[in-house]
Amino acid sequence: MKDYLTNHKLLSLILMSSFAVINPQSVKANVLVAPSPFKGLNGLNFDNAGELYVGSFSEQRLYQVDINNGEFETFIDAPAGQGDDFFFSSSDQVFYTAFLSGQIRTFDATTGDPPNTIVSGLPGVNPIIQRDDGRIFAAQTFAGDGLYEIDPTGTAAPRLIGNYPGFLNSFDFGPDGLLYSPLQLAQLSGIDVNVIKIDVDTGNFEPVTGGLSVVTSVKFNSSGELFAIDNIQGNVVQIDPNDGTTNVVTALSPGLDTMAFGPNDLLYVSNNVDSTIHEINTDTGETRLVLESGGITAPSGITAFGDKLYLADTYSYRVIDAQTGAIENTVINPIQFPLNAFANDDHLLVSSWFSGLVQRLDRNTGEVLNDYRGFGLPYDAVELADGSILVADCALGQVTQILNAAGDQRDIAANNLFCPTGLAVVDENTVLVSESLGNRLLSINLLTGEVTVVATGLLQPEGIAYHADGLAVVAEIGTQSLKVIDITTGKTRTLASDLPIGIQGFPEGPPPYGITGVTLIDDTVYLAGDINNSIQTFSLRSVPENTSPLSLLALSIFGLGLSTKVRKK
Repeated sequence: MKDYLTNHKLLSLILMSSFAVINPQSVKANVLVAPSPFKGLNGLNFDNAGELYVGSFSEQRLYQVDINNGEFETFIDAPAGQGDDFFFSSSDQVFYTAFLSGQIRTFDATTGDPPNTIVSGLPGVNPIIQRDDGRIFAAQTFAGDGLYEIDPTGTAAPRLIGNYPGFLNSFDFGPDGLLYSPLQLAQLSGIDVNVIKIDVDTGNFEPVTGGLSVVTSVKFNSSGELFAIDNIQGNVVQIDPNDGTTNVVTALSPGLDTMAFGPNDLLYVSNNVDSTIHEINTDTGETRLVLESGGITAPSGITAFGDKLYLADTYSYRVIDAQTGAIENTVINPIQFPLNAFANDDHLLVSSWFSGLVQRLDRNTGEVLNDYRGFGLPYDAVELADGSILVADCALGQVTQILNAAGDQRDIAANNLFCPTGLAVVDENTVLVSESLGNRLLSINLLTGEVTVVATGLLQPEGIAYHADGLAVVAEIGTQSLKVIDITTGKTRTLASDLPIGIQGFPEGPPPYGITGVTLIDDTVYLAGDINNSIQTFSLRSVPENTSPLSLLALSIFGLGLSTKVRKK
């Protein structure tokens, strides 16, 4: 009986440890960067009762915030709450812009009824405001440069007032009845004016001030004083509308997005990079942190170089210590919404399907060296040893090779693909590509153009990392797991599951909302969690190679037999 109990316990222990090894949920993640609650904070405004609300268009939510203690709750949940800018009418009707969907929506805040879309087909619609006489105005940013008058019932089509290169953003009517607006990307448009004032009846405009960096919002307080925020410099600035002179009221962190004066005439400013809200007394410059997030904001593609991680964090890219998780640098560069990153000795590549753009930067200085356009939906980009760049273009179904630094010489490395999304370099002649809609992992021979199927049956694969042992680590969104694939045999195993990846996009958007980033340093896998804004690490060796449940069971029984024989001697 004693031998039976001993053997039974031994078998149980062996089986339990065997199943723990083969069960992907048993692979424990190390949290390198802790989760954070917000994915960038954008438009903010007050209702008629003096309550503060803030939108996160990336997260597609609208929040109500208690300015006294920073507590918050969801006011409109995803995907309906895609408010980049909004206002409350005198009758508590909420009007807001769905920036990504190109829509203007409205609902009665007192009834809880779902929003009603009154304008569609206005890509990049961003700032919206109601004048004291009830007229409503909205403008496009990035995807257009028009200013429109909006019919609040949605019966009449928007009336185009004019087009304003440099892109209007969060604006306000002045005491003179003119609409004061920033030209957000004036510098990139070759314009030396940061703020203009517009006659909404004629469309005529005049410059107000220049000499600032990237102005994203202008507002008047109750005394008719004009203020602006500088996104890149992180400054709150007062502007004299008569002569355009400026004065810095206070300095905050870069990434300032929108602002609004409260009933107490204190100024509240949102930050999309750090997901914070600050309260500012514009008379004294005194500031108070109302709401903070911490950590990273909206992680997407991630790459490693040396002992550093380079993370595309939607509103910026971050340089992170791969050992401690500390954010060492935050860079806001001209590309709008960087969604992937790649690093080598000299360069950093960032790409964005939203901007349709790939940029090559100096990795050490952050200086933009090259802009590459002409894509459909570029998701990932990698630089080869010869300096050429490969771009995975979901919309065109191809991998494009940029052959020279200027970008005017290009070739098609592979086409007829089903939404190529992630790229990983194997060697100078071979690259791996994931097909998000084709549910496959492919290998492209850059010399011959031959495309080989490495693995099928995946479910929405996105980011890829390659290990020198011939293994591809793939972020599989459909199962919220990490898959390890032998690129020679196609054999696939699950490294980890139940992961915080695969945030849902908006109905009108491209199939992959972002790209779930995965990278490697030696045998450590780094995964960007786009659902909870985290970075997790896993050991690539957590699951033994070439091990199956049957082999483990056989080994267990064999071991039990040996132990029994030993006891009988």
